[in-house]
Amino acid sequence: MAKDKRIRFPSGSYQAFYEGIHYKIDPENDVVEMTQNLNPRYSPESMEEAFNLVNKLGVEEIQKRARLFSKLFILSILLFLILMFFPAHFFAKSESFLLSAGRFLTIVSEIVFLYMFGYYRAIANYCTDSYCEKCGKYLVFEEFQAPLVTEESKIDAYTKTLTQYWHCINCGYEDIKVEPQPIDHYHEKRQGNLKEDTCEECGEEHAIEEYRNTDVLNYILKKKIRYFKCRNCGYHEIRLSKRFRIIK
Repeated sequence: MAKDKRIRFPSGSYQAFYEGIHYKIDPENDVVEMTQNLNPRYSPESMEEAFNLVNKLGVEEIQKRARLFSKLFILSILLFLILMFFPAHFFAKSESFLLSAGRFLTIVSEIVFLYMFGYYRAIANYCTDSYCEKCGKYLVFEEFQAPLVTEESKIDAYTKTLTQYWHCINCGYEDIKVEPQPIDHYHEKRQGNLKEDTCEECGEEHAIEEYRNTDVLNYILKKKIRYFKCRNCGYHEIRLSKRFRIIK
């Protein structure tokens, strides 16, 4: 079983940086904030490829091709299902071979159409995201700062938001979007008696307490966040644990 990860806040310090996440404690309001910068949605390479393709084909043609390959992909799946469940005993041996070859070709077609749809769909999505509503131009709206994920834990609530920073390089219009993110969260009751309650900071025995209930987040793994502090010197600590979820 993996050990809990420990984020330590020495006495008088209420901020820590651990594995790319910034932790901040507000002891007066009993709020814990966790922020993390994400990678931009589009890499410079994908943006350059989109620019080149738009200059060559145009936005409308790219959108048409995305829709076309989407339809071809669906048709190839339907054709494969028809050939798959078509009774082979109705055919002679030579015709049965043609039926098997047809199934193989439809599988190859599905792979090709799916790839082409994904390719043009990604370019079309970038065209949509890079469109400025103020000046009405494509390929001018871009992220000027890395997206920021913020998780905030309060006594009675837990929230998660995504902040995205966009601006137009043509007209200067700026748009900062803050969107709530779905979470599966609940509280577990804190432990009253701890086995290890000696403070690592000041050495005082029986001074460490779990001062608030545990935050439990259900993702692929179950994540628990526990909160401790020293009654003597003010040392704080956050402990993180991740376990496989047991689905009942």
